[in-house]
Amino acid sequence: MKKFFLTALCSFLGAGLYAAEPAFPGTSFSKQLVINGEVPAAVPAASRPARAKGGQYVQVSAYVTLNGSGWMPGNAGGFTTVTLTGWATFRDSTGQITSNSTYINTSVSAWVRPNQYVFQTVNPGVFVTLYRNGRSVGSVNVAGSVSVSGWPTSGYFSLSGSGTLSGSLYVENEN
Repeated sequence: MKKFFLTALCSFLGAGLYAAEPAFPGTSFSKQLVINGEVPAAVPAASRPARAKGGQYVQVSAYVTLNGSGWMPGNAGGFTTVTLTGWATFRDSTGQITSNSTYINTSVSAWVRPNQYVFQTVNPGVFVTLYRNGRSVGSVNVAGSVSVSGWPTSGYFSLSGSGTLSGSLYVENEN
C-alpha cells in the first residue's frame, strides 16, 4: 500500500513539473497557451480610464459694504456689540465663475462713548457656493477685513464701512 501512494505521489509531482515548463522569451502569453491543440483568440485590451479634465485655482472676491446700529449702554457709554449686515456677489477675474447674491452677517464689539468717534475692524468669513453657466463648481470660505466707523451722538448710533472679501477654489475645466 505504501508503494502505491508513493507511486501516485511521484506521478502527480512529475505531471506538475511537465505542465509548468518555462516560457520562451520573446513569445506572447497567448502563443504559449495551448488548449486542446488550439490557440485561444486574443483577449481585448482593457478599456482606458476616463481622461482627467484638469483645472486651476480661481480666486473670487467682492467689495462689501456693512451697516449696523446699536444702543449705547448708559449715559456715559460702555462696551457694546453691534450686528453688521450686507450683501455681495463674488466673481473671479473673468466673470465666468460667480456666486448668487450672498448675505453677510457679522458682529463687532467696541467701547462706545457719547460724541466720541468709533473705529473698529471686523474680519467676516462667509461660506459661498460658486457657479459657472448655472452649474455649481464648488464652495469656498471667503474672508477679509472691513473697517467700520461712526459717531454716537445719542443713545442710538450706527456704524458702516466697506472692504474686500476673497477666497480661492480649485475648479475643473468644463470639457
